[in-house]
Amino acid sequence: MKQMKTITNMAVAIALMATVFTSCSKDEETTATGQNEELAQVNKSYVENTVYATYTRLADEAEKLSTMSEDFESQDALVALCDQWKTTRKFWEFSEAFLFGAASGYGIDPHIDTWPFDVAAFNNLFSKYHPATSEADAKIIDEQVATTQNFTGFHAMEYIIFRDGAPRQLADITADERYFVKAVAADLYLSACRLEAAWKGTANVKAARQQLLEETDMTPADFFGEEFINAGKAGSRYKTITDAALQIIGGCQDIIGEVAEGKIGSAYHGDDTNYIESPHAYNSIQDFYDNVLGCKHALYGGLTVEGTTPDAKSLIAYSQKHYPAETAVVVNALETALTKVNAMKRPFVKNYTDASCGEAIDALDALDEALSDLGLKFMGQ
Repeated sequence: MKQMKTITNMAVAIALMATVFTSCSKDEETTATGQNEELAQVNKSYVENTVYATYTRLADEAEKLSTMSEDFESQDALVALCDQWKTTRKFWEFSEAFLFGAASGYGIDPHIDTWPFDVAAFNNLFSKYHPATSEADAKIIDEQVATTQNFTGFHAMEYIIFRDGAPRQLADITADERYFVKAVAADLYLSACRLEAAWKGTANVKAARQQLLEETDMTPADFFGEEFINAGKAGSRYKTITDAALQIIGGCQDIIGEVAEGKIGSAYHGDDTNYIESPHAYNSIQDFYDNVLGCKHALYGGLTVEGTTPDAKSLIAYSQKHYPAETAVVVNALETALTKVNAMKRPFVKNYTDASCGEAIDALDALDEALSDLGLKFMGQ
């Protein structure tokens, strides 16, 4: 994953800012205070209108996915389950613009989104255990689903219900595989509930989700949203308001770098042609696009962003006011990246050496660089 130039030397940069502020005039202090208050509103809006909104939708869609996985008795029901998998995945991919906090801190990201799925381990286990007919075997499979990385999550479910970009034939799915799909979907829902509760505060999610978290001993101890909104105050891991704002930019750079270097680049450059996200559903390019669109949500505000008009309390609106030149470059680079990723030849699993992949990587690198330059302005450089 690409390292973020904006964040790497944050401690030094913030120290330099402190030195500058101690020597500024009263007028300059007033200006700095006003900008801090303005930036605090940006952070609050980001948490409430993007992070909360995304994780709530993810939990809602994961709940539907789990319910539908319990009983898919016809081909039409399986097709609907596949569609719901894609919908649920979309909101997860959006959320990868802010993997800091619960997703990384609780290990949820690697738990539900590691690929490639370990087909060999799956075949080995299911040659020995038959969870559909044995309670003892079901407990063994449940334990594997709850505790492993590349044996559960989105890609485990994908492997069972998709083949070559289409829903699999229901007749080809065994009773044990159906049990596995149900177990994986339930685990996905639990993870989504934990993400929502860790950011919004457990008391602020549905009572049924609170109960589920309590029964599974998964109730989060953190309240990441409150900490982010209270940046610069006692009890927050963010020492300054600017630290939190930089985390918005850094979260975007993290996933942009991963898409460019890992998700696209690993196969395109020949480093690892098996490292292809969502290969069975042929959903790779949609995943990449939704990752970049999630960055647009984070920067522009809200959960659905049309065009290039940002929310009034978004980071982009703030930076357009204070750093117009650098922001204009980010806006252009973001739209170019979305266009280039969407233009990649599909499906990625069969076209990962196509020139369009290289063009997308270049556009993502340019966006990363533009965000680095904007981050430096936030740090007073």
